[in-house]
This record gives sequence, structure tokens and C-alpha cells, in this order.
Amino acid sequence: MKLKFAAVLFLILCLVKFSSAADVGTTSFQVLTLPMSAYDASLSNISIAGISSSPSNPAIMPYTSYYLLFSHAIYLADTNYNVLSFNLPVTNKSSIGVSITYFDLGSMQKTIETSGGYIIQGDFSANDKIFTFSYGHKINDDITAGASIKYLKQEIDDIGYSAVAFTLSGLYFIDDKMYCGAGLNNIGNAVNSYNLPTNLYFSFLYHVLDYLTGIGELNAYYNDNIYELKLALEASYQKLKFRCGYKIPLNYQQRIDLQNELLSNFSLGFGLNLDFLSIDYAWLPKGDLGNIHMFSVGVEF
Repeated sequence: MKLKFAAVLFLILCLVKFSSAADVGTTSFQVLTLPMSAYDASLSNISIAGISSSPSNPAIMPYTSYYLLFSHAIYLADTNYNVLSFNLPVTNKSSIGVSITYFDLGSMQKTIETSGGYIIQGDFSANDKIFTFSYGHKINDDITAGASIKYLKQEIDDIGYSAVAFTLSGLYFIDDKMYCGAGLNNIGNAVNSYNLPTNLYFSFLYHVLDYLTGIGELNAYYNDNIYELKLALEASYQKLKFRCGYKIPLNYQQRIDLQNELLSNFSLGFGLNLDFLSIDYAWLPKGDLGNIHMFSVGVEF
């Protein structure tokens, strides 16, 4: 029990240390911060709750069988976001996974500034791609660990950037009702002088009742100076799931922004779980910018 407490305390102290040392800045490849499934999106993008979180969290993979997931989101300003992932068990203790993420930013006008304003010179397109390979291993009945390597590619008109990022994660099962997780996402070198959106997190899940689950996560995107407490609930009724989540900002500037856009940190969704098929939907309001609708279909076999 002392070992459990010490491990949890160490993770929290690490998070506080990163928070106090953070610098304000803008990071590249923000596509890395987007949820990979409607399941995660409806739970404030906390990725420890179930098999639909396995593309985001490789430590979950040893608990899943053969699993295929496709996600599609109608994003802001007519952009489109798609994820295709597959989980393959290797042994009874380990699994590998592959995923492809494609974010189409659409077509935009190309302009040149002049003394009298600007001149339109056609259109250009932009997109982000992520190719991910993951491995998860069950160390014992209580602990699992996972790692991912990601190849990132960004294209804006005729300019392209690429990078490699890594993710490390782990889960610890305290008892039948509660488990916790921790990880470090998107570790990598700066791209064109901009850091990646690396984040450190500590999360927990507790089955309050047979039909109600509470989830929380303390999250630090320290390269962006963003620190959040994410809270979520999932309620079950037969084969239906109802989910909601909320992100609470932990630094001063985020609290000011929250007063202006109170609803934008809220998420809502539902799911239908059949014997081998899961269908999920998430609604993410973004204030004056509009709403994000995300759909996922998962097949377990």
C-alpha cells in the first residue's frame, strides 16, 4: 500500500514541477491533441475508460481482442478528421496496434499583400497525417504498460514538415472498482522551432455503481502552458451508454477564457454496444466557431 501511495505522489509532484517550469508558447502538430474516437471525445478526451481508447493509450491494448475502429469528425470551418486503427493480440499478455490519422484542413485562398490591399492568387490546401505503431504488454495482473511511435507529416501548399513522436503510458488496477493511469504523450524534437504539444497526465477511473462510472484526469500541456482537470461520467442502461465531460482550467489565463466561452469546455455523447459492434457519437460545442460532431464505429472479433 505504501508503494502505491508513493507512486501516485511521485506522479502528482512531477505534474506540479512541469507546471511551475512552463513557458508560454505555441506548439506545432496540434492534431496530436485531438481525440481519436468519439468515445474519448465525449469523456473530455480522457483515454483510459475502455477498448475504444486503445488507439490513444497503448497500455489498454492487452485487454482488447482483435479490434477495428473508424472515427470521423466534422470539424470547424468545413474541415474533416478521420482515424482508422487496428489492434492485434500477439500473445495473451501483449498486443500491437497500428493507426492512421488524416486531418484535411480544406481549401483556402492564396493572397499576396499589395499597397492597396491584397490580390487573390488561387487556392491552396493543407493537411496533417499521423502514422502510429503501438505495443502494449501486461506485466502482471495489476499493471500494464505501452509505448507508441508516431510519424508526423504536415503539408501546407507546397511546403511540408515531418517529425517523429513517442508516447509512454501505464495502467495500475487498484481493485475491481478502481484503476489509475499515467503517461507522457508526444515526446519529440521541435519542428521548425516549434515544440510538439507534449503532455503529462495522471488519470483515474472509479465504478461508483454498476451503471455509473466516474473518470478524472490531471493534465499538463506544459509547452502550451495549458493545465487542466478533466472530469467525466458514463452511465449505462442495457446496451446504451450516456457520457458527459468537462475541462476545468487550472491557470489564470485559462480561467479568464472560460468565463467568455463557458460551454466550449463541455462534451456530451452516447454509445450503443452490441455483441461485437460499438457505435459512438460525441458533440463538442465551440461557441461562436460552431459545433464539432464526431462518430466512431468499432468492430471486435
